[in-house]
Amino acid sequence: IVSRCPRPDGLIGNFMSESPSVQTAPQRSQPNDSDQLSENAVKQAVGQWLREHGWETAIAWNRERGIDIDAHRASDRWIIEAKGCGTSPQERGNYFLNGLAELVQRMIDPAARYSLAFPDLPRYRGLWERLPPLAKDRLRLSMLFVDDKGAVREA
Repeated sequence: IVSRCPRPDGLIGNFMSESPSVQTAPQRSQPNDSDQLSENAVKQAVGQWLREHGWETAIAWNRERGIDIDAHRASDRWIIEAKGCGTSPQERGNYFLNGLAELVQRMIDPAARYSLAFPDLPRYRGLWERLPPLAKDRLRLSMLFVDDKGAVREA
């Protein structure tokens, strides 16, 4: 028997139940230290960092569609795609590739800067380092790493 009920992320999911009357969703595991850096936490830290450097920001929170962070300063524009920490190395790899693909699809302004923003975790650093320099140069792409204290470093 399959039960349909809300998942921990708020969407409806299908779950196996032992009897027709059981309708519970699986519980999300307790967050580990890296879970502190959700996508919204990364956006918050990067937005604050940008404002401290004179940028005005428009941030798409939660599941809002569009550019995650669209920053402007004078005639400059900076478009940033942000992702959270993920719960496994495989999920982090998927987040990285998804973020890169989303950013490439948003490359509509030839004068803008483009960056990815991710938690400062070894998996994301390794993925960024393995991205070929030619791709980074041609896309004029940088990476913003956010540590667990909210500090931002550009690579």
